[in-house]
Amino acid sequence: MSDLNPVAIILVTSGTRGDRLLFRYPFDETENKPTIPTKTRLHNPYAQKISEDRLHSNPSKASAQLIKNGVLVGFEDKTLANLLAVKTSLCGRNFTVKIDDVRFAGFPIQIEHTSYLSTAKQQSQSTTSGKSQSHRINTVNLVFALRANIVDSAIGSYHALAKELIVAICHEEKRCQFLSSQSKTIRAVFDHVQSQPEDSMLNPFRLILQRSLLANELKKVHQSLVDSGVVFLHINGWVEVNFCLPHKVHVIVTGSRVLHLEPKDVEKCLSAMKPYHGLLLLQPLEELLHSLPIDSSPALVRLVKMISPLKNLQTLSLDADLSLSQVFLLACHLVYWGKTMVIYPLCESNEYLLSPIANTLVNSTLVEDFVLQFRGRSLHVAMADFSFPCQLGDMRSVADHPQFQAQSVQMVVWMLQRRLLVQLHKYIFFVPNERLLTSTSISVTSSMAESSTSNVQVEEESLFRYFMEDHSSNLERAPSMSDVASVNSDESIGPSHPIMTPGSSSSTLGKHLSKSPSIEVPSDGSGVAEETKSHWHLQNSLFLKDLSQPEKNAIMTCTAAKNVEDLQLFVRLFPYFNGKHHLEEIMFYENLRRSQLLTLIEKFKDVLIMATHECLVG
Repeated sequence: MSDLNPVAIILVTSGTRGDRLLFRYPFDETENKPTIPTKTRLHNPYAQKISEDRLHSNPSKASAQLIKNGVLVGFEDKTLANLLAVKTSLCGRNFTVKIDDVRFAGFPIQIEHTSYLSTAKQQSQSTTSGKSQSHRINTVNLVFALRANIVDSAIGSYHALAKELIVAICHEEKRCQFLSSQSKTIRAVFDHVQSQPEDSMLNPFRLILQRSLLANELKKVHQSLVDSGVVFLHINGWVEVNFCLPHKVHVIVTGSRVLHLEPKDVEKCLSAMKPYHGLLLLQPLEELLHSLPIDSSPALVRLVKMISPLKNLQTLSLDADLSLSQVFLLACHLVYWGKTMVIYPLCESNEYLLSPIANTLVNSTLVEDFVLQFRGRSLHVAMADFSFPCQLGDMRSVADHPQFQAQSVQMVVWMLQRRLLVQLHKYIFFVPNERLLTSTSISVTSSMAESSTSNVQVEEESLFRYFMEDHSSNLERAPSMSDVASVNSDESIGPSHPIMTPGSSSSTLGKHLSKSPSIEVPSDGSGVAEETKSHWHLQNSLFLKDLSQPEKNAIMTCTAAKNVEDLQLFVRLFPYFNGKHHLEEIMFYENLRRSQLLTLIEKFKDVLIMATHECLVG
């Protein structure tokens, strides 16, 4: 985690009096101590003195001296001022400099003076200064000193924070000359220290923290980044600055290892969020509400109060009286800032397994936290229950007291918040048996083909028209699944039944039935009509057009394929049988019960297999 922490935060200005380093934190306490002259290689009294001889110094030693105990050393204040102060042509863009094991990331900006200096102030300054002109700051640069091996995405985050801070400082400079007044206070401290004897052991930055508001705010930024990765403050008590470093907010501790999630991983997770997902608070409700800004959206507060591990996003939109798209935006905001995590709402059919990266150390801090939360219970005993996949419904016993059952659910919620458990989902694959693929093609019997007449052709044609017209909504349902699952959709997702217009569906069906009397089941009960309907529904389905004839034959070998309703449901759900959609997703989008879906899978078990694994995003 120390590789992501900033080594130092530095504020540099450039103006009429040259380049100045106003403040740096943290600072080396021994930096201003008097040093004893050491032996040097330069014996010429007229030679120029080099403060930092990096050309002849040992590279390994020089790089090791730049960061010592988490503090930037090896750079004098004047050297940093000349290095980090930029020209006006470089302002307004990201600033990056790498020296040995230190990388400086900042955002310089040019200050416009005509917007805040009135004519009266200019006249008063000119009369009091006499021949000398008042000091003016032209450019200001806020820089973070980072370790050189930091990931590129974190460098971009620090650039964004530097820009946000420097824009807030310049805004206050235009409004009330905040930077100019703070710069004057800091320069007075430097002048005071320089006037003291060399052995006074006085550090100017310590005095600056006592007198400068801006210095204390920059110190708070550094400490917040080191502690939590979240920055929340008001520059000069006016401009609000909010920042989140995702690398530190989304972190998983696995024993002696610490795993950091990249922002792209968080964004990928947010893009895969669906209406059937839910939210789980990662901190107490009161603490979360207290951490929200005063001017936060009332919709956000209303949503936070409605969050429950038993509700999905669609239910939250109804309870909070918000549109589904607004709930998605607020949920993404809460997840990105590490306030909540995305889960599937708790139910008895949820299946969990102990995470492979779970911290199972006996002396971990999680053990103590668990005991404080659940008196008389053991964390390792609770985790042992999920050594193998376990459903929540299997953990409940009739003999258990209701209070004990509620505590067991709370324990599961607690372990989910610490990412000790992962949820397993069931995925369906269409894998026809090789024996069925090589079997004889199943179609209309030869006797029926030989005795086919114009009446049979009319019967088949009318049946084809019946399935294509009356069930068109089902056939068009799955190809537009991505549109329905879009996070920007405000439409409520309901049952996927065809829209019934007055006099359309029933009259059309009666019209087709009257046109082909042979559609009715023969009186002898041979079931020829049912087989014909199943066969045509299979052969002419839009969902099965990419299947080969042997694969279609394999489907027809299943006993349930003789039932038109079962075959219709199979064809309707066939786009989901590619191993990319779990049962809960199919149940939500197709408005099915779990028992219906499992029954269908059992009926077509010869061509369908079910696999259980963790949800994969991407």
